[in-house]
This record gives sequence, structure tokens and C-alpha cells, in this order.
Amino acid sequence: MASCGRGNWRMVKQGDIIWLDFDPQTGHEQSGRRPALVISNNVFHWHSTTMAMVCPITKTKHKFAYRISLGETTQIQGHVMCDQAKILDLSSRNPQFIESAPPSILKEAVDIVFGIIYIGENEQ
Repeated sequence: MASCGRGNWRMVKQGDIIWLDFDPQTGHEQSGRRPALVISNNVFHWHSTTMAMVCPITKTKHKFAYRISLGETTQIQGHVMCDQAKILDLSSRNPQFIESAPPSILKEAVDIVFGIIYIGENEQ
């Protein structure tokens, strides 16, 4: 696995699946070293080279509307937790590239996160 951390920086790309250290955490946030899907776009990465918006990946199976099963589409097995999307400073999270997600998984994750933050006309 190629490192994408400080000292041997490889700028992440939208759709990358990477290992990250999620500690420290609080409350119900995911913790520990785990894979994550990078959902922020490459323009964001160009301007903020150490930051990325990611969704943690868990092996725990839940039937939540905001989770996407990776199925057999990737080496990493599990479920993308779109309800826990966050922007992290990767330079302090020991990132390592694993693989690229299929475009359909990335699109679904971005659509779900957009749906979570979207302000509809009747919600203002």
C-alpha cells in the first residue's frame, strides 16, 4: 500500500479508499484505525492538500438508510457510513491508500451526503 501521509505525501483523490486513524473521537463517532471512502472532490484537495471529507467504513452490518454495502466490488468489505462523513486533516491521521472505489459506490455516497445537508425550499 502506498503511503499518503506527511513526509511521503500522495494527494488523495475522490473515490480513494484509504486507511485512517480515527482517534481521537467522541460520542458515537467511529474510532480506531479503519478504512474510509474519500468523497471530497479533487478541486478541494488541490486547495487544501492535507484535508479531505471521508466516510468511515465498518464491517458491522446495519440496515440504516445512510449506509452503502460495498458487496464484492472492492477488496475492503463492509459498509460506507455516509451518516458519519467528516472533514479530517489527513496529515495527522496516518493515511494509506488501499484502492479506488467503483464510480457507482462513490456517486451513491456523495448523493446520500448531499441529501443529508441539502436545504429544501420548505426547510428554510
